[in-house]
Amino acid sequence: MKKILLVGKFNTVFQDMSNFLMEYFQVQACIDKADMVKGMLKLNHPDVVVISLIGLNKDNEKMFMELKLNYARTPVVFIGSEGEIETMKVYMKEPQFSTITRQKNKETIMEEICRRINMTYGEEGVVENNVKKSILLVDDSVIQLRALNEMLKDEYDVQMATSGMQALTLIGKKLPDIIFLDYEMPMCDGKMTLEMIRQVDEAKDVPVVFLTGVNDKDHIEAVIKLRPAGYILKPASKEKIYETISEILV
Repeated sequence: MKKILLVGKFNTVFQDMSNFLMEYFQVQACIDKADMVKGMLKLNHPDVVVISLIGLNKDNEKMFMELKLNYARTPVVFIGSEGEIETMKVYMKEPQFSTITRQKNKETIMEEICRRINMTYGEEGVVENNVKKSILLVDDSVIQLRALNEMLKDEYDVQMATSGMQALTLIGKKLPDIIFLDYEMPMCDGKMTLEMIRQVDEAKDVPVVFLTGVNDKDHIEAVIKLRPAGYILKPASKEKIYETISEILV
């Protein structure tokens, strides 16, 4: 079940919206205090943030900036009157944010929330659209990347990086569901790349599978010490790659 962080002043309108959303989502209500919102974002990792604008003003700038700077990939839906939206529109210029007037019926509000998290709302309730899982391949060998891409592209949304730094750039744009990481790479090897990935708060829990062409005992032990989600010896068969993905992305 998708998770919503519902933020605003606790009043009857807020409670009514919370009760409605709870029929379809896991809802966590939070008062509009920047520190509390920051804590809830870090703790619950919501799929979407819904903010009631009743009573909010420029004093909430810190909360909006936290969402913009540190949770840019989390969609935010503001619900308010036309006047409230106009007052706060200076904070809503990024594609991350969308608005809907409170005068709209609940079904229209639900449709907007679902649109932002790639779901559909209709007679059957809330239905998740068929979205391919995202895989990031990191390898300094273009030939290896092309081979893996051919294996996976029909079933998964594949991104490719030829270095650790390029991988971090791609992760910043779109968080993958799983990462296949070459262990032996020049300058920034798999160990260093994994350490950098785990320093990114939003990416630290993304499962990483090492690809390695060396199978001696010392090398394998060094790989295991890094506690990856798995490791595969090169050359990797399509069956082994798909089996590993299935085991991890249950």
